[in-house]
Amino acid sequence: MNKRRTLPAFVLDSAFFSRFTHRLSNSSPQAFRMTNFAMPAWTILWLLAPLCSGRPTATDKLIRDTRLLARTVISRIQEANNQFKPAPSLIFSGLDLIPEPLKGNNLESLGTVDEALGCFIESLDTLQMDNTLQIQTDVKNLKVLVRSLATSYGCSVSRCEKAHHLKRFLQKNSAFVFTIRHVILDRLQKYLIRLLRTLDNPKSCKAS
Repeated sequence: MNKRRTLPAFVLDSAFFSRFTHRLSNSSPQAFRMTNFAMPAWTILWLLAPLCSGRPTATDKLIRDTRLLARTVISRIQEANNQFKPAPSLIFSGLDLIPEPLKGNNLESLGTVDEALGCFIESLDTLQMDNTLQIQTDVKNLKVLVRSLATSYGCSVSRCEKAHHLKRFLQKNSAFVFTIRHVILDRLQKYLIRLLRTLDNPKSCKAS
């Protein structure tokens, strides 16, 4: 059975354009004058049509996937943290090792988010709690997306510099694992909310 051959869109447009100009050349001078003024505008629209198709680029898709996964993790964190809320009077020495987002309206860069996610992954790996395993997996996948974005925009990335000290702190305070887990997830959630804002202007590699 013969399959109908489909020509590319630009070939069809070229053929139509040829027939259109042929008819113009065989028209009366008066008809030509009436249509001649419309030719430049029609031609410009024909040439610009492929550029205005609105097809998303690979980077656009990467940003969309990153945003979607970040929102998913935020929802999981809210659900997990609602199950346990520590007493506000509990204070630990060493909580400053857990990343905190910039204050006020300052924006994180993709590079700083990538480094922070590495610290959060290290923290969740050390805690090894069953009810955070899915969040752990999602954050690892999110870090891959963030690093890909950072690399595509030429932003510098680095590993979690305080991973060793963070691990020692978590092991030393394992008796307070639920409280520390709550703090980690709370700060991770705040970081992801900042990440959503960073994705609105991902080309900026410097925190501001």
